Amino acid sequence: MVEIPVEARFEPMPASATAAGWRLVDVTQAPDDAAGGLRIALFRDESEGYYLNLTTAEPSIFVMWRIDASPLAAPDPVAATFSYNEAARWLDAGERVDRVPMPPEVAAWLAEFVQRHYRPEQARKKRRGPKPSFMDRREFEQMVERERQAGDPEVGGGGDADAPPSGGSRGPGGLE
Repeated sequence: MVEIPVEARFEPMPASATAAGWRLVDVTQAPDDAAGGLRIALFRDESEGYYLNLTTAEPSIFVMWRIDASPLAAPDPVAATFSYNEAARWLDAGERVDRVPMPPEVAAWLAEFVQRHYRPEQARKKRRGPKPSFMDRREFEQMVERERQAGDPEVGGGGDADAPPSGGSRGPGGLE
């Protein structure tokens, strides 16, 4: 796992512009010893989200933030990511998420990480032949008839489906 310390800078907006009254202006790298700051962590299993972000028209840095209800409250940045998927999960959970354009040098560095770790999901093999539930009625009836002729007990051919194998008993002690 790679971690990058960052700082998020917000600007107040006119009250009519946004409900929260703030907007994300910039995300910059913070000194390594910055106390209590945000950290963007890179995980190999998030590489698809980084790839999706890098392939958009404008790669972004996403910041999840919260704000108290008091009128003097300032935004509290909670987390930051380069992952398009992670930002989408935050939004799905009802969080506030803003984005700023990713600097080209950060995008180039992230692209190297993606090149090393991202493996697109392999296409799954398609099933051959139709599933019985998707056959038209005539095909289904032909299949049932073939199975009856073959003696399949499930479709009424070849005897009693509930009968024990010949020579066997039905219950404990040989009782039927």
